[in-house]
Amino acid sequence: MEIIIDYARCPPCSELKCVDNCPWGVFQVEAGKKPWVADVTSCVLCGICEDICPYKAIKVKREKRP
Repeated sequence: MEIIIDYARCPPCSELKCVDNCPWGVFQVEAGKKPWVADVTSCVLCGICEDICPYKAIKVKREKRP
């Protein structure tokens, strides 16, 4: 599993929906900066970050099961 943030599509965002809406605290941000994945091990693959990002800059890559 991997969380990819496409920083080319992720402008400086005053809303920071990915940070504020992740119930497991996967993302963090420094003042005036873009979000980053701080704790990928806490991710439960819910996809809230993908769905809520207005710029569609986040992708959760799930492992395919055989």
